[in-house]
Amino acid sequence: MIEHTTTFTLTSAILAAMTVGFLVRTRRLAVNSRRYGYAVVGACAAMCVAYLLMAAELLTVTTTGREESIARFLGYSIAWGTVCYVLGAVSGADRRYTLAAFGAILTSLWATVASWILGGRAGTLVSLVIVAGVIALASVLYGPLAPGEKRTGSERTLLYTRLKKLTVLVFVGLLVTGMLSEQNLAFTDAFVGQTLATYLDIVWLAGFGSLVLESATTLGDTAPAASMNSPPPTAGDTTSNSDSAGDVPETIHPAE
Repeated sequence: MIEHTTTFTLTSAILAAMTVGFLVRTRRLAVNSRRYGYAVVGACAAMCVAYLLMAAELLTVTTTGREESIARFLGYSIAWGTVCYVLGAVSGADRRYTLAAFGAILTSLWATVASWILGGRAGTLVSLVIVAGVIALASVLYGPLAPGEKRTGSERTLLYTRLKKLTVLVFVGLLVTGMLSEQNLAFTDAFVGQTLATYLDIVWLAGFGSLVLESATTLGDTAPAASMNSPPPTAGDTTSNSDSAGDVPETIHPAE
């Protein structure tokens, strides 16, 4: 059986390659779209570092008789934050709904860690918090954060729909994997649980990066226009313009 540290090291190498690839593609985007490409790069880089820390067996906590690194969940907190940032930008909805989605994700993620540490009945009760977080996330994504075509246009609505489905499927998959793990309900052993989680991480980040970087034009529309970032004209500028307008020489008509 492959050692966990070997799996984590290989996964970190794959994510490092993905990070570099996404960075190269981001540099080719229009300037007003690059912020979203950098969000993808940041998500991959965060999980790459997390897997390196896991391979080194750092930041560990005791979970029902086993030592587990919480580095994965620190990486998740950053990576899912970038996903919510992009979702909010594409949606164009109020920022509080983006924060609500991120809060629901953090609640479920760290409740999973708590369920591993507590174990037994307490861990099972905490699992209810995980489910509540998932329900809250789905309610926000399918409710107030969802864009309307009048506000965002059909292309942005389509991109949001794809990102939303990817987010729900992968996030639910990760949490179900955590709940069925050896530390919780013990339906899977450590090797199967880690392999499933690693596979989902790679699929999730590859899918997220591809959707965002292939929608450069759509994402460019979410950035403020250059004129919106320009400072308003001052009174002096207005006077100057008026004066200059008044200095237009009169037309001299030739004598008849």
